[in-house]
Amino acid sequence: MTEIKIIFVRHGEAASAYGDHEDPGLSKKGLSQSNDLLRNNKLQNLEQYTFISSPKLRAIETAEPLARKFNKEILIDDIFIEIPSKDIQINKKQQWLKQIVDTKIKDLPENVKLWVNNILKRTSGIREHSIIFTHFMVMNALLGQLTKSEKLLCFYPDYTSILEIDVKEGKIKSFSKKNGKKTYINL
Repeated sequence: MTEIKIIFVRHGEAASAYGDHEDPGLSKKGLSQSNDLLRNNKLQNLEQYTFISSPKLRAIETAEPLARKFNKEILIDDIFIEIPSKDIQINKKQQWLKQIVDTKIKDLPENVKLWVNNILKRTSGIREHSIIFTHFMVMNALLGQLTKSEKLLCFYPDYTSILEIDVKEGKIKSFSKKNGKKTYINL
């Protein structure tokens, strides 16, 4: 079986902060960041890639310039949506998130643990080269599992940051972030 490349891209800057709006689109700066992806060296050969996005508008809008460039449909996948917080009042989401990132993974609420596990399971199950437009905490959930981090927050991807994952025979073999240096893992 061939090795599958999966590229995670964090969305561009949102027009509203987390906890201020349920589903903001991109700000002007975020739109510029999504257009800048067109010139990113790592994203020049995506003809054979499936384009996947979180259902959130900011992720979809980040995907759109590259999808147009490669004439791709953007498939929506709820697994890659931001951390589940629908039962948290919008004005309390920032405070709730601060508590969550300080909580050990083993002590997280069950719905958050399930969300983390589903991200890892879906990523391991991808069978074709894919680019996934998603969120800060999704990337942290995945990388936290791969590095066996005690907490959900384990790195700080900037807007439109890239996390590359290699999957072979349904197992994640390596990942690289920012500087492009691969880290090999054994799950």
